Amino acid sequence: MKQRRVGIIGTAQSWAMFPWQDTTMEAWSLNDAYRMPGFQRADRWYDFHPVNRWFMSANPLYPHQLPAGHYARPAGHLEWIANQTIPVYLHPDYLTQHPEAKSWGHVRPFPKAQIEAHFGRYFTSSPAWMMAQAIMEGVRDISVYGIHLSTEFEYVKQRPNFEFLMGCLLGSGKRTLTVKDECRIYESSQGRLVLPEASPVLQENFQYAFDPKPDAHLAPMQWELHKLGIKRGRIQQALMHGWTPFAKVMEAVEGKEVPKLKRRSVLRDELIRLDALAADWQEQMGRAQTPAGVS
Repeated sequence: MKQRRVGIIGTAQSWAMFPWQDTTMEAWSLNDAYRMPGFQRADRWYDFHPVNRWFMSANPLYPHQLPAGHYARPAGHLEWIANQTIPVYLHPDYLTQHPEAKSWGHVRPFPKAQIEAHFGRYFTSSPAWMMAQAIMEGVRDISVYGIHLSTEFEYVKQRPNFEFLMGCLLGSGKRTLTVKDECRIYESSQGRLVLPEASPVLQENFQYAFDPKPDAHLAPMQWELHKLGIKRGRIQQALMHGWTPFAKVMEAVEGKEVPKLKRRSVLRDELIRLDALAADWQEQMGRAQTPAGVS
């Protein structure tokens, strides 16, 4: 029996590297990725967010413009879902959320409970749910395009779970890594994983304990900013209490906190000076973080 191959397609820059002409690879995508110019085909679609909380708009929306708990979708998204012929997985309660979907024969509830029963409830992104379902269906050859999880929220909250599932795919045995056609190919006796080299997922040049910390040179500047923040906080605290010309501010003297009376005008001038110093340190840190040759 021929081994199934699945490609999960997101919307980060490497999505266009998906091998559209390779019909032996199933194309799984999500949300409104179909709107990207050049998106050619899909064999399965996903949108896990509650259907009754989709906020449709013809114009791009910023998060602060959305009603609390709602998710931006392009105008016509419901109609696009309704007109599909490929399997579309929606929220398990989509029929309660949108009764009109009863006539959408190709739509099905995402098997969340079954996947949680196998993997537990540690899931932090849609691609993670998709990968878990592929593994549950016996797929051992998965390629991932356009899923970088590189913004601060994605990096902290979502990438660890996604990488965990990649480990589940490859298993505990010996694995090899080869680079071909701008992709990293991880192989083991239990699975195969393909990632574009452009994706930061499963990539980090720094090796803990054996390499210097990449940001070690920033520590002195970070310490100066920390001290300035403490001084600024003391002054702000002093200015908050009372309306007399003088304010009691705590200062560190020989390792001890000592109260001192100072004119409010002097303290306000000191705040301006501290802000200027902090801006200087921030600028220095920015220059120190800029790669050589980049301006």
